[in-house]
Amino acid sequence: MIPLIALVGRPNVGKSTLFNRLTRTRRALVDDTPGLTRDRQYGTANLGGQHFRVVDTGGFLADPGETMASLIRQQALVAVEEADAILLVADGRDGPMPDDHFIAELLRRSGKPVVCAVNKSEGNTRETLALQFHELGLAEVIPISAAHGLGMDELLAALSRGLELPEEVEDAPADATTIRVAVVGSPNAGKSSLINRLLGEERLVTSDIPGTTRDAVMLPYTDKKGRPFELVDTAGIRRKARIALRVEKYSVIAALKAMDQAHVAILVLDALRGITVQDLRIASHALEAGCGLILAINKWDLVVAEHDLAMRNYRQAIHESFPRFTHAPVVFCSAVKGLRIHKLTELASQVWENHQRRVATSPLNRWLEEALNKQPPPRISGGRVIKFRYATQVAVGPPTLTVFTNFPEDVPDSYQRYLENQLRQSFPLSGTPVRLFFRRSHDNRYDGK
Repeated sequence: MIPLIALVGRPNVGKSTLFNRLTRTRRALVDDTPGLTRDRQYGTANLGGQHFRVVDTGGFLADPGETMASLIRQQALVAVEEADAILLVADGRDGPMPDDHFIAELLRRSGKPVVCAVNKSEGNTRETLALQFHELGLAEVIPISAAHGLGMDELLAALSRGLELPEEVEDAPADATTIRVAVVGSPNAGKSSLINRLLGEERLVTSDIPGTTRDAVMLPYTDKKGRPFELVDTAGIRRKARIALRVEKYSVIAALKAMDQAHVAILVLDALRGITVQDLRIASHALEAGCGLILAINKWDLVVAEHDLAMRNYRQAIHESFPRFTHAPVVFCSAVKGLRIHKLTELASQVWENHQRRVATSPLNRWLEEALNKQPPPRISGGRVIKFRYATQVAVGPPTLTVFTNFPEDVPDSYQRYLENQLRQSFPLSGTPVRLFFRRSHDNRYDGK
Protein backbone atom coordinates (compact mmCIF):
# COMPACT_ATOMS: atom_id res chain seq x y z
CA MET A 1 0.00 0.00 0.00
CA ILE A 2 1.42 3.39 -0.98
CA PRO A 3 1.45 5.71 2.07
CA LEU A 4 -0.64 8.89 2.06
CA ILE A 5 0.85 12.18 3.29
CA ALA A 6 -1.45 15.11 4.11
CA LEU A 7 -0.38 18.72 3.61
CA VAL A 8 -1.88 20.78 6.44
CA GLY A 9 -1.36 24.38 7.50
CA ARG A 10 -2.72 27.91 7.76
CA PRO A 11 -4.12 29.65 4.65
CA ASN A 12 -1.61 30.97 2.12
CA VAL A 13 1.52 29.20 3.42
CA GLY A 14 2.19 27.43 0.10
CA LYS A 15 0.56 23.99 0.49
CA SER A 16 -0.74 23.94 -3.09
CA THR A 17 2.64 25.06 -4.45
CA LEU A 18 4.26 22.19 -2.55
CA PHE A 19 1.57 19.79 -3.81
CA ASN A 20 2.34 20.78 -7.41
CA ARG A 21 6.08 20.44 -6.75
CA LEU A 22 5.74 16.95 -5.25
CA THR A 23 3.30 15.65 -7.89
CA ARG A 24 5.06 17.44 -10.78
CA THR A 25 1.73 18.79 -11.96
CA ARG A 26 -0.13 22.10 -12.01
CA ARG A 27 -3.42 20.62 -10.83
CA ALA A 28 -3.74 22.74 -7.68
CA LEU A 29 -4.56 26.40 -8.23
CA VAL A 30 -1.91 28.73 -6.83
CA ASP A 31 -2.45 32.41 -6.02
CA ASP A 32 -1.76 34.93 -3.25
CA THR A 33 -5.44 34.85 -2.30
CA PRO A 34 -5.88 33.21 1.15
CA GLY A 35 -8.39 30.34 1.26
CA LEU A 36 -8.04 29.46 -2.43
CA THR A 37 -7.97 25.69 -1.81
CA ARG A 38 -11.19 24.29 -0.37
CA ASP A 39 -11.56 20.65 -1.37
CA ARG A 40 -9.08 17.83 -0.82
CA GLN A 41 -6.91 17.29 -3.89
CA TYR A 42 -5.04 13.99 -4.27
CA GLY A 43 -1.97 13.18 -6.33
CA THR A 44 0.97 10.78 -6.57
CA ALA A 45 4.51 11.93 -5.80
CA ASN A 46 7.77 10.45 -7.06
CA LEU A 47 10.58 12.12 -5.15
CA GLY A 48 14.09 10.72 -5.40
CA GLY A 49 12.72 7.48 -6.85
CA GLN A 50 10.39 6.92 -3.90
CA HIS A 51 6.62 6.96 -4.24
CA PHE A 52 3.82 8.18 -2.01
CA ARG A 53 0.40 9.73 -2.34
CA VAL A 54 -0.16 13.30 -1.23
CA VAL A 55 -3.34 15.22 -0.41
CA ASP A 56 -3.60 19.01 -0.49
CA THR A 57 -6.03 20.62 1.96
CA GLY A 58 -7.53 24.04 2.53
CA GLY A 59 -6.20 26.58 4.99
CA PHE A 60 -6.73 25.45 8.59
CA LEU A 61 -7.82 28.00 11.22
CA ALA A 62 -8.00 27.45 14.98
CA ASP A 63 -11.23 29.46 15.10
CA PRO A 64 -12.89 29.12 11.68
CA GLY A 65 -15.84 31.36 12.53
CA GLU A 66 -17.59 31.64 9.17
CA THR A 67 -19.35 28.68 7.58
CA MET A 68 -16.98 28.31 4.60
CA ALA A 69 -13.84 28.25 6.78
CA SER A 70 -15.51 25.66 9.02
CA LEU A 71 -16.31 23.43 6.03
CA ILE A 72 -12.73 23.72 4.76
CA ARG A 73 -11.42 22.77 8.21
CA GLN A 74 -13.64 19.66 8.24
CA GLN A 75 -12.12 18.57 4.93
CA ALA A 76 -8.60 19.04 6.36
CA LEU A 77 -9.48 16.96 9.43
CA VAL A 78 -10.69 14.12 7.21
CA ALA A 79 -7.35 14.21 5.36
CA VAL A 80 -5.46 14.04 8.69
CA GLU A 81 -7.58 11.08 9.78
CA GLU A 82 -6.90 9.02 6.65
CA ALA A 83 -3.22 10.00 6.22
CA ASP A 84 -0.23 7.85 7.24
CA ALA A 85 1.93 10.92 7.91
CA ILE A 86 1.43 14.67 7.96
CA LEU A 87 3.39 17.61 6.60
CA LEU A 88 2.66 20.74 8.60
CA VAL A 89 3.46 23.53 6.15
CA ALA A 90 4.36 26.87 7.76
CA ASP A 91 5.43 30.27 6.42
CA GLY A 92 9.06 30.97 7.34
CA ARG A 93 8.66 34.70 6.72
CA ASP A 94 5.81 35.01 9.22
CA GLY A 95 7.42 32.93 11.95
CA PRO A 96 5.37 30.65 14.24
CA MET A 97 1.82 31.99 14.52
CA PRO A 98 -0.85 31.08 17.11
CA ASP A 99 -2.66 28.96 14.52
CA ASP A 100 0.59 27.06 13.82
CA HIS A 101 0.83 26.17 17.53
CA PHE A 102 -2.82 25.06 17.57
CA ILE A 103 -2.40 22.87 14.48
CA ALA A 104 0.87 21.37 15.78
CA GLU A 105 -0.80 20.39 19.05
CA LEU A 106 -3.71 18.82 17.16
CA LEU A 107 -1.35 16.85 14.92
CA ARG A 108 0.74 15.60 17.86
CA ARG A 109 -2.42 14.12 19.39
CA SER A 110 -3.06 12.18 16.15
CA GLY A 111 -0.16 9.90 17.01
CA LYS A 112 1.06 9.96 13.40
CA PRO A 113 4.51 11.02 12.13
CA VAL A 114 4.54 14.81 11.66
CA VAL A 115 7.17 16.82 9.75
CA CYS A 116 7.17 20.62 9.81
CA ALA A 117 8.07 22.05 6.39
CA VAL A 118 9.05 25.70 6.84
CA ASN A 119 8.18 27.08 3.41
CA LYS A 120 9.36 30.30 1.74
CA SER A 121 12.83 29.78 3.29
CA GLU A 122 15.08 31.04 0.51
CA GLY A 123 18.62 32.41 0.60
CA ASN A 124 21.16 32.43 3.41
CA THR A 125 18.53 32.69 6.13
CA ARG A 126 17.02 29.22 5.54
CA GLU A 127 18.36 27.58 8.70
CA THR A 128 17.76 30.68 10.83
CA LEU A 129 14.12 30.87 9.74
CA ALA A 130 13.60 27.19 10.55
CA LEU A 131 15.13 27.36 14.05
CA GLN A 132 12.26 29.33 15.55
CA PHE A 133 9.76 26.65 14.47
CA HIS A 134 11.25 24.12 16.88
CA GLU A 135 9.09 25.79 19.52
CA LEU A 136 6.14 23.96 17.94
CA GLY A 137 7.45 20.81 19.62
CA LEU A 138 7.87 18.72 16.46
CA ALA A 139 10.93 16.51 16.05
CA GLU A 140 11.44 17.18 12.34
CA VAL A 141 11.68 20.79 11.10
CA ILE A 142 12.88 21.21 7.51
CA PRO A 143 13.39 24.58 5.76
CA ILE A 144 12.14 24.43 2.14
CA SER A 145 11.09 26.58 -0.78
CA ALA A 146 8.28 24.91 -2.69
CA ALA A 147 8.43 27.58 -5.40
CA HIS A 148 12.17 27.03 -6.05
CA GLY A 149 12.45 23.33 -5.17
CA LEU A 150 14.88 23.91 -2.26
CA GLY A 151 15.10 21.39 0.58
CA MET A 152 13.23 18.59 -1.20
CA ASP A 153 15.94 15.99 -0.51
CA GLU A 154 15.97 16.85 3.19
CA LEU A 155 12.16 16.70 3.24
CA LEU A 156 12.21 13.24 1.65
CA ALA A 157 14.78 12.04 4.19
CA ALA A 158 12.61 13.28 7.08
CA LEU A 159 9.54 11.53 5.68
CA SER A 160 11.52 8.32 5.15
CA ARG A 161 12.47 8.22 8.83
CA GLY A 162 8.80 7.96 9.78
CA LEU A 163 7.50 5.88 6.86
CA GLU A 164 8.53 3.11 4.51
CA LEU A 165 8.31 4.76 1.07
CA PRO A 166 8.22 2.18 -1.75
CA GLU A 167 10.58 2.59 -4.68
CA GLU A 168 8.23 0.82 -7.07
CA VAL A 169 4.49 0.90 -7.52
CA GLU A 170 2.31 -1.69 -9.20
CA ASP A 171 1.00 -0.69 -12.61
CA ALA A 172 -2.74 -0.63 -13.13
CA PRO A 173 -4.17 -3.51 -15.19
CA ALA A 174 -3.81 -2.81 -18.91
CA ASP A 175 -7.50 -3.54 -19.59
CA ALA A 176 -8.84 -1.25 -16.84
CA THR A 177 -9.82 1.76 -18.92
CA THR A 178 -10.75 4.66 -16.66
CA ILE A 179 -13.55 6.81 -18.02
CA ARG A 180 -12.79 10.50 -17.38
CA VAL A 181 -15.99 12.44 -16.64
CA ALA A 182 -15.97 16.22 -16.18
CA VAL A 183 -18.93 17.57 -14.21
CA VAL A 184 -19.48 21.11 -15.48
CA GLY A 185 -22.07 23.88 -15.39
CA SER A 186 -22.91 27.37 -14.19
CA PRO A 187 -22.29 28.37 -10.54
CA ASN A 188 -24.54 26.82 -7.91
CA ALA A 189 -26.12 24.27 -10.26
CA GLY A 190 -25.30 21.47 -7.80
CA LYS A 191 -22.19 19.88 -9.34
CA SER A 192 -20.40 19.12 -6.05
CA SER A 193 -23.60 17.88 -4.40
CA LEU A 194 -24.16 15.52 -7.32
CA ILE A 195 -20.66 14.03 -6.97
CA ASN A 196 -21.04 13.74 -3.18
CA ARG A 197 -24.25 11.77 -3.71
CA LEU A 198 -22.50 9.44 -6.19
CA LEU A 199 -19.59 8.85 -3.81
CA GLY A 200 -21.88 8.39 -0.82
CA GLU A 201 -19.94 10.88 1.34
CA GLU A 202 -19.44 14.61 1.85
CA ARG A 203 -16.24 14.50 -0.15
CA LEU A 204 -16.56 18.03 -1.57
CA VAL A 205 -17.33 21.32 0.12
CA THR A 206 -20.88 22.39 -0.73
CA SER A 207 -22.85 25.50 0.17
CA ASP A 208 -25.46 27.85 -1.25
CA ILE A 209 -22.71 30.37 -1.99
CA PRO A 210 -21.97 30.53 -5.75
CA GLY A 211 -18.32 29.87 -6.54
CA THR A 212 -17.71 27.48 -3.61
CA THR A 213 -15.66 25.14 -5.81
CA ARG A 214 -12.45 26.65 -7.21
CA ASP A 215 -10.05 23.84 -8.10
CA ALA A 216 -10.79 21.12 -10.64
CA VAL A 217 -10.79 18.16 -8.22
CA MET A 218 -10.21 14.64 -9.58
CA LEU A 219 -12.00 11.84 -7.74
CA PRO A 220 -11.74 8.08 -8.42
CA TYR A 221 -15.04 6.21 -8.47
CA THR A 222 -16.03 2.61 -9.21
CA ASP A 223 -19.67 1.85 -10.00
CA LYS A 224 -21.62 -1.24 -8.97
CA LYS A 225 -20.47 -3.09 -12.10
CA GLY A 226 -16.82 -2.48 -11.26
CA ARG A 227 -16.22 0.10 -13.99
CA PRO A 228 -13.56 2.65 -13.03
CA PHE A 229 -14.29 6.37 -13.44
CA GLU A 230 -12.37 9.54 -12.75
CA LEU A 231 -14.87 12.23 -11.80
CA VAL A 232 -13.68 15.82 -12.11
CA ASP A 233 -15.56 18.42 -10.10
CA THR A 234 -15.11 21.87 -11.64
CA ALA A 235 -15.80 25.46 -10.71
CA GLY A 236 -18.96 27.11 -12.00
CA ILE A 237 -18.37 28.71 -15.40
CA ARG A 238 -19.72 32.25 -15.71
CA ARG A 239 -19.54 34.41 -18.78
CA LYS A 240 -16.41 36.55 -19.11
CA ALA A 241 -18.15 39.86 -18.39
CA ARG A 242 -19.06 38.65 -14.89
CA ILE A 243 -15.64 37.30 -13.93
CA ALA A 244 -14.16 39.95 -11.66
CA LEU A 245 -11.56 38.04 -9.64
CA ARG A 246 -8.29 36.69 -11.04
CA VAL A 247 -8.83 33.52 -8.99
CA GLU A 248 -12.17 32.90 -10.69
CA LYS A 249 -10.51 33.30 -14.08
CA TYR A 250 -8.05 30.54 -13.20
CA SER A 251 -10.93 28.36 -11.95
CA VAL A 252 -12.82 28.76 -15.22
CA ILE A 253 -9.70 27.92 -17.23
CA ALA A 254 -9.27 24.75 -15.14
CA ALA A 255 -12.92 23.81 -15.80
CA LEU A 256 -12.57 24.30 -19.56
CA LYS A 257 -9.33 22.30 -19.52
CA ALA A 258 -11.14 19.49 -17.70
CA MET A 259 -13.54 19.22 -20.65
CA ASP A 260 -10.62 19.20 -23.08
CA GLN A 261 -9.19 16.15 -21.27
CA ALA A 262 -12.46 14.32 -20.56
CA HIS A 263 -14.13 11.45 -22.41
CA VAL A 264 -17.56 12.63 -21.26
CA ALA A 265 -18.90 15.91 -19.83
CA ILE A 266 -21.97 15.95 -17.60
CA LEU A 267 -23.49 19.41 -17.96
CA VAL A 268 -25.51 20.12 -14.81
CA LEU A 269 -28.46 22.45 -15.40
CA ASP A 270 -30.44 24.08 -12.61
CA ALA A 271 -34.06 23.08 -13.18
CA LEU A 272 -35.25 26.10 -11.19
CA ARG A 273 -33.16 28.57 -13.20
CA GLY A 274 -34.03 27.04 -16.55
CA ILE A 275 -31.84 26.92 -19.64
CA THR A 276 -29.45 29.84 -20.00
CA VAL A 277 -27.20 31.18 -22.74
CA GLN A 278 -24.21 30.27 -20.59
CA ASP A 279 -25.34 26.63 -20.49
CA LEU A 280 -25.33 26.69 -24.28
CA ARG A 281 -21.79 28.11 -24.31
CA ILE A 282 -20.56 25.37 -22.00
CA ALA A 283 -22.19 22.67 -24.16
CA SER A 284 -20.59 24.22 -27.24
CA HIS A 285 -17.16 24.02 -25.62
CA ALA A 286 -17.74 20.33 -24.88
CA LEU A 287 -18.63 19.79 -28.54
CA GLU A 288 -15.52 21.64 -29.71
CA ALA A 289 -13.38 19.67 -27.23
CA GLY A 290 -14.68 16.44 -28.79
CA CYS A 291 -15.97 14.89 -25.56
CA GLY A 292 -19.31 13.18 -25.09
CA LEU A 293 -22.16 15.09 -23.46
CA ILE A 294 -24.92 14.27 -20.97
CA LEU A 295 -27.44 16.88 -19.78
CA ALA A 296 -28.31 16.48 -16.08
CA ILE A 297 -31.35 18.51 -15.04
CA ASN A 298 -30.67 18.87 -11.30
CA LYS A 299 -33.13 19.96 -8.57
CA TRP A 300 -35.95 18.33 -10.51
CA ASP A 301 -37.67 17.45 -7.22
CA LEU A 302 -38.22 21.17 -6.58
CA VAL A 303 -39.87 21.94 -9.92
CA VAL A 304 -42.89 19.72 -10.28
CA ALA A 305 -44.28 16.40 -9.20
CA GLU A 306 -42.97 13.47 -11.24
CA HIS A 307 -44.94 12.89 -14.44
CA ASP A 308 -44.09 12.19 -18.07
CA LEU A 309 -45.71 15.32 -19.51
CA ALA A 310 -43.47 17.67 -17.50
CA MET A 311 -40.40 15.77 -18.67
CA ARG A 312 -41.54 15.79 -22.30
CA ASN A 313 -42.17 19.54 -22.19
CA TYR A 314 -38.82 20.23 -20.56
CA ARG A 315 -37.00 17.94 -23.00
CA GLN A 316 -38.69 19.75 -25.90
CA ALA A 317 -37.53 23.09 -24.48
CA ILE A 318 -33.99 21.72 -24.22
CA HIS A 319 -33.98 20.56 -27.84
CA GLU A 320 -35.29 23.94 -28.98
CA SER A 321 -32.58 25.73 -26.98
CA PHE A 322 -29.85 23.20 -27.86
CA PRO A 323 -30.58 22.25 -31.50
CA ARG A 324 -26.97 21.05 -32.00
CA PHE A 325 -27.16 18.72 -29.01
CA THR A 326 -30.24 16.59 -29.60
CA HIS A 327 -27.86 13.60 -29.52
CA ALA A 328 -27.12 14.20 -25.81
CA PRO A 329 -29.04 12.04 -23.30
CA VAL A 330 -31.15 13.99 -20.77
CA VAL A 331 -31.47 12.89 -17.13
CA PHE A 332 -33.94 14.53 -14.72
CA CYS A 333 -32.28 14.13 -11.34
CA SER A 334 -31.87 15.47 -7.82
CA ALA A 335 -28.55 15.42 -5.98
CA VAL A 336 -30.27 16.10 -2.65
CA LYS A 337 -32.86 13.30 -3.01
CA GLY A 338 -30.60 10.92 -4.93
CA LEU A 339 -33.12 10.79 -7.79
CA ARG A 340 -31.62 9.03 -10.88
CA ILE A 341 -28.09 10.00 -9.86
CA HIS A 342 -26.57 6.58 -10.55
CA LYS A 343 -28.14 6.59 -14.01
CA LEU A 344 -25.57 9.26 -14.90
CA THR A 345 -22.60 6.88 -14.63
CA GLU A 346 -24.51 4.20 -16.51
CA LEU A 347 -25.08 6.68 -19.33
CA ALA A 348 -21.49 7.94 -19.10
CA SER A 349 -20.29 4.39 -19.74
CA GLN A 350 -22.58 4.06 -22.78
CA VAL A 351 -21.52 7.46 -24.13
CA TRP A 352 -17.86 6.50 -23.66
CA GLU A 353 -18.43 3.30 -25.68
CA ASN A 354 -20.04 5.37 -28.45
CA HIS A 355 -17.20 7.90 -28.18
CA GLN A 356 -14.72 5.08 -28.89
CA ARG A 357 -16.89 3.31 -31.49
CA ARG A 358 -15.31 2.18 -34.76
CA VAL A 359 -17.49 1.32 -37.77
CA ALA A 360 -16.14 -0.94 -40.49
CA THR A 361 -15.81 0.51 -44.00
CA SER A 362 -18.38 -1.84 -45.57
CA PRO A 363 -21.40 -0.92 -43.38
CA LEU A 364 -20.27 2.69 -43.46
CA ASN A 365 -20.54 2.82 -47.22
CA ARG A 366 -23.89 1.03 -47.18
CA TRP A 367 -25.05 3.83 -44.88
CA LEU A 368 -23.70 6.45 -47.32
CA GLU A 369 -25.42 4.84 -50.30
CA GLU A 370 -28.75 4.65 -48.47
CA ALA A 371 -28.48 8.26 -47.30
CA LEU A 372 -27.72 9.46 -50.86
CA ASN A 373 -30.64 7.48 -52.32
CA LYS A 374 -32.98 8.82 -49.65
CA GLN A 375 -32.00 12.44 -50.28
CA PRO A 376 -29.54 13.22 -53.10
CA PRO A 377 -27.20 16.18 -52.54
CA PRO A 378 -28.38 19.51 -54.00
CA ARG A 379 -26.85 20.99 -57.13
CA ILE A 380 -24.39 23.81 -56.58
CA SER A 381 -23.56 26.94 -58.57
CA GLY A 382 -23.32 26.40 -62.30
CA GLY A 383 -25.57 23.35 -62.09
CA ARG A 384 -22.70 21.19 -60.96
CA VAL A 385 -23.49 17.84 -59.32
CA ILE A 386 -21.85 16.79 -56.07
CA LYS A 387 -20.93 13.12 -56.13
CA PHE A 388 -19.86 11.18 -53.06
CA ARG A 389 -17.46 8.27 -53.70
CA TYR A 390 -16.97 6.53 -50.36
CA ALA A 391 -16.47 7.09 -46.64
CA THR A 392 -13.99 5.72 -44.15
CA GLN A 393 -13.48 6.18 -40.42
CA VAL A 394 -10.08 7.67 -39.59
CA ALA A 395 -10.23 8.11 -35.80
CA VAL A 396 -12.19 7.48 -32.60
CA GLY A 397 -12.66 9.61 -29.51
CA PRO A 398 -14.82 11.05 -31.07
CA PRO A 399 -15.70 9.03 -34.21
CA THR A 400 -14.19 10.89 -37.15
CA LEU A 401 -15.06 10.14 -40.78
CA THR A 402 -13.57 11.22 -44.07
CA VAL A 403 -16.01 11.34 -47.00
CA PHE A 404 -14.52 11.56 -50.49
CA THR A 405 -16.33 13.75 -53.01
CA ASN A 406 -15.62 15.76 -56.15
CA PHE A 407 -16.45 19.16 -54.57
CA PRO A 408 -15.63 18.94 -50.82
CA GLU A 409 -15.62 22.70 -50.25
CA ASP A 410 -19.13 23.05 -51.73
CA VAL A 411 -21.02 20.54 -49.59
CA PRO A 412 -23.74 22.71 -47.95
CA ASP A 413 -23.89 22.85 -44.15
CA SER A 414 -27.49 21.66 -44.26
CA TYR A 415 -26.46 18.52 -46.15
CA GLN A 416 -23.59 17.90 -43.74
CA ARG A 417 -26.12 17.98 -40.88
CA TYR A 418 -28.36 15.62 -42.84
CA LEU A 419 -25.53 13.11 -43.23
CA GLU A 420 -24.71 13.33 -39.52
CA ASN A 421 -28.36 12.73 -38.58
CA GLN A 422 -28.55 9.74 -40.91
CA LEU A 423 -25.32 8.39 -39.43
CA ARG A 424 -26.76 8.62 -35.92
CA GLN A 425 -29.91 6.79 -37.02
CA SER A 426 -27.83 3.95 -38.45
CA PHE A 427 -25.25 3.47 -35.68
CA PRO A 428 -25.29 3.80 -31.84
CA LEU A 429 -23.70 7.22 -31.38
CA SER A 430 -25.84 8.74 -28.64
CA GLY A 431 -24.03 11.36 -26.58
CA THR A 432 -20.86 11.56 -28.63
CA PRO A 433 -19.96 14.23 -31.18
CA VAL A 434 -19.29 13.05 -34.72
CA ARG A 435 -16.80 14.74 -37.02
CA LEU A 436 -17.24 14.63 -40.78
CA PHE A 437 -14.43 15.79 -43.06
CA PHE A 438 -14.81 16.04 -46.83
CA ARG A 439 -11.87 15.41 -49.12
CA ARG A 440 -11.51 15.62 -52.86
CA SER A 441 -11.53 12.37 -54.81
CA HIS A 442 -9.32 12.35 -57.90
CA ASP A 443 -10.65 9.27 -59.66
CA ASN A 444 -12.34 11.31 -62.46
CA ARG A 445 -11.12 14.79 -63.26
CA TYR A 446 -14.19 15.45 -65.46
CA ASP A 447 -16.66 14.84 -62.62
CA GLY A 448 -19.41 17.43 -62.54
CA LYS A 449 -18.54 18.99 -65.92
